[in-house]
Amino acid sequence: MNKKSIKYSILIPTFNKAEYLQHTIKSILDIDYKNFELIISDDFSTDETPKILNKIKDERVKIIRPPCKLTQTKNYEFLLNYANGDWITILGDDDGILPYFFTKLDYYIEKFKDVEAISTKPAVYYWDNVEDLYGNRVCDYQNFFEKAKLENSKLSLFFALSGLKNRNNLPMIYTSGLVKKSLIEKIKKKSNNFFFHSVIPDYYSMIAIMYETEKYLKINEPLFWVGASKFSTGISTRIYIESKNENYSFINKNLEISKNISSKLHKIGISSIYFFECVLKHPYISYKWQQKLIKYVVYSSSEIIFNEIFSKNKFRIKIDITEQEF
Repeated sequence: MNKKSIKYSILIPTFNKAEYLQHTIKSILDIDYKNFELIISDDFSTDETPKILNKIKDERVKIIRPPCKLTQTKNYEFLLNYANGDWITILGDDDGILPYFFTKLDYYIEKFKDVEAISTKPAVYYWDNVEDLYGNRVCDYQNFFEKAKLENSKLSLFFALSGLKNRNNLPMIYTSGLVKKSLIEKIKKKSNNFFFHSVIPDYYSMIAIMYETEKYLKINEPLFWVGASKFSTGISTRIYIESKNENYSFINKNLEISKNISSKLHKIGISSIYFFECVLKHPYISYKWQQKLIKYVVYSSSEIIFNEIFSKNKFRIKIDITEQEF
C-alpha cells in the first residue's frame, strides 16, 4: 500500500480484551474500502489477543508492540507515531465502526474542505455484564437526520468547562471523533513533541483541538459504536495506575495530575473537572483559560453535576466520598 495514498488511520491500543477486540476488528475489516490503515498496538496482552492478531491476513492491518508495558495515555502517544493517514482516530478495543463509516466521512470531508477536526454522534453498544450500570439495554442508536454543522471551538471549550457540553458533542481523537494529521503535528510541534499531556487522553485531546482551531465539524449521526463493557475506563480508576518503563523518546513523563487539582476530586469522574485539569496541563494555552473566573465556573458546574449524580445515580461516582467531603 502506498503510504501517501492512505486517507484514514484507525489506531487501536489493546490489552487483554480479546473477547471484544475480535469484534472491533471485524467491524472495520468487513467494510469493502481500501483507502485506510488499521494499526493495533498490543500492550503485552496475556489472554487470547496475540492469537487473534496472528490470524489476521490483511494488507490494511499492521500489528505493533511497544518496547515496554505502557499506561493508556502512553500507548496512545506511541501509536500516533505510526499513523500515515490524512485523518486519524483512536478506537477503543471494545468499540467499533458502522458499515457506512468511510463513505459518509468521504462525503463530509469533501463538503467541508477546510475542517481539521470532526465530532460525531455516538451509538452505544452494551456488552454483557454491565446490566448493573445500564440495565438490560443492548444498544442505543439515535439518528434524527439533522444536518452536519460547524461549531465554534472556543465557545464549545467554555461550555465544556461550564458543564454545558459533554464529550459526545466535542471533537476528540478518540472513538466518535477524527482529527487531521496536520493538526496533530501542529499541536505536537508546539507541545514539546508530545500530543498528550494529561492522564485522561480523550479529554485532553478535546482541549488541545478546541484551543488550536476556530471551528470543528459536528456530524449529527452515528459513525462509531461506543462499547460499554465491564472493563471500560469510564467506570473505573485504572487510568491512575502508573506503569514502570524505560526512557523512550515517545514517553511523556509529565502526565501526573496537576498539583492545582485535588487528586480525589479528579477521581470522582466529573467532566468539568477533567476538562479543567487538562487546561492546567496544557503547555501553551492562554492564561485566560486558567484564571480565577474560569476556576469558579468549573467548580460551580462540578457541584451541580455532583449533586445530580449523588442524588440519582450514586453508583456512577468512581470513589467513596460524602457530600460533605466533596
